[in-house]
Amino acid sequence: MKEIIEAGGRKMKKLWKANRDKTSFWISLVTFLLILGLTYAEFKLTFSFTATEMTLITSVLGSFIILIGNILNNKIIVEAGKSIGSAEFSEKIVKTTQAVVDIQKDLVTLKKTLENSNTQQFEQNIKIQEKIKNDK
Repeated sequence: MKEIIEAGGRKMKKLWKANRDKTSFWISLVTFLLILGLTYAEFKLTFSFTATEMTLITSVLGSFIILIGNILNNKIIVEAGKSIGSAEFSEKIVKTTQAVVDIQKDLVTLKKTLENSNTQQFEQNIKIQEKIKNDK
């Protein structure tokens, strides 16, 4: 087990070294974390975000990343922050998060449908068994 963890750690270090200076890495990382956070807030914390609020969130996040990039004097992070703060990026986040929310709603509906179907089938099976028992 220890070897597996150490091998995973070595792979993560290689991944970090290979990608830490790439703007696309930072944009992908922030995008993933933002969608994950917004989805968590929508379902677990039952928050509801409008498109305007999500645009504001991504703009603030982009500005914060630019600030961190300037403090660290890291042009890659500054560029990532500019991309994240753009209106186009915000629009994509809104669409992606909405798609995740829609899929989650569809899954809930499907689960309820399956539960109802299973309940009905169970009740039918009981009736059939009772009829067989009574016919004997």
